[in-house]
Amino acid sequence: MLKKIAIGFVVLLALAAGGFWYLFSNLDSFVKSAIQTYGSQATQSTVSVGSVDIALTSGQGTISGITIGNPAGFGAGNAVSVAAITVQIDPSTVPGSGPIVIKLVNISQPEVNYEVGQGGSNLQTIQHNVQAYAGGGSSGAAPSNASASSPQRKQIISDLTIDSGEVTASSPLLPGRELRVPLPLIHLTNLGQSSGGATAAQIGGQVLSAITAKATQAGSAAITKGISGAALKGLGGAAGGVGGGKLKGLFGG
Repeated sequence: MLKKIAIGFVVLLALAAGGFWYLFSNLDSFVKSAIQTYGSQATQSTVSVGSVDIALTSGQGTISGITIGNPAGFGAGNAVSVAAITVQIDPSTVPGSGPIVIKLVNISQPEVNYEVGQGGSNLQTIQHNVQAYAGGGSSGAAPSNASASSPQRKQIISDLTIDSGEVTASSPLLPGRELRVPLPLIHLTNLGQSSGGATAAQIGGQVLSAITAKATQAGSAAITKGISGAALKGLGGAAGGVGGGKLKGLFGG
């Protein structure tokens, strides 16, 4: 399972409430609720947030303790978790109806669980759910739970970085084993800019696609290496019992 990777699209789902922030006296609680509500709808998994701290005057904010549970059909653990995400918003773009400009999003030391199932991985399943919610699925429309009252304020993310992450990979071919490998650096720029802004789910789909690609690459390589090592170990053990360690000698042991 690819574990602990900070999944940037939850930030975007939170910021989807953009233009409505000033209407609420308790901003942090509202943003936390927005992330959990719309994040869970988009991923079709349980999205949880520990705390939110946003300063409207400076545009700086921190969203802490974010987890995204595995979708149905996979293990009971989380698909993604991250200790904290820091954001820098352009405060001048929050009022009005235009796109909210998010100058910087940094997701550091995320943990991602990459779990392979019969129909694909948990990350691919979540990615498909988010794309369908954003209107990018085969039906070409968001599901019915994306009602007309859902926030539609668009955003632009100038710079998004996911670094120092870790992937924990698991597969039915390696029962009882979890393989840990680094998650490659992910750096995305100008998300939503070419179209004059994009919805949170649309940008989230792009971010999740990048995460899924990098995590799948790292996790698949680790699983393949693990399977090869296990097969070689088993073959060596069998040969040792029958041939007195001849196979071990063949490999220079």
